[in-house]
Amino acid sequence: MKSPDGRECSELHQRPRISLSGKRTTKVCFLNPQRRTVDQITVDDCAITEGVRCDWLLLLNDAISREEIYVELKGSDVPHAVEQIKATIAKLSADFRKLRKRCVVVFSRSPISGTDIQNLKVKFWKDFSARFEMVRDGAEVPL
Repeated sequence: MKSPDGRECSELHQRPRISLSGKRTTKVCFLNPQRRTVDQITVDDCAITEGVRCDWLLLLNDAISREEIYVELKGSDVPHAVEQIKATIAKLSADFRKLRKRCVVVFSRSPISGTDIQNLKVKFWKDFSARFEMVRDGAEVPL
């Protein structure tokens, strides 16, 4: 995948640990012990250069499953992170409703209540057939 100005935005690899970080200090590590092939796409300021968008997109397409994983690295503004992920799904998803998706918001401070998170999980499942997850900064998340 290339940016509008021709830069390469994706990297195909099989690393056992996929570390993602943002402009700030927030980071997350996806664990890939089976060394599945991952297409790691820089969304923010590369695949999408204008408008609202999330930070990263990981694409898995192998014998185990086909899945899109949208990642937004945030401090505490979860409502904005939700909007960023929704906008990115609308622009980049290969199959808006049917393809398996995960939406991961990485936060440094717990910004919303447990019931709000549950409501987001239900909404993402209903609207996008996507699992919604919130993980703490520095977390290790299995693919």
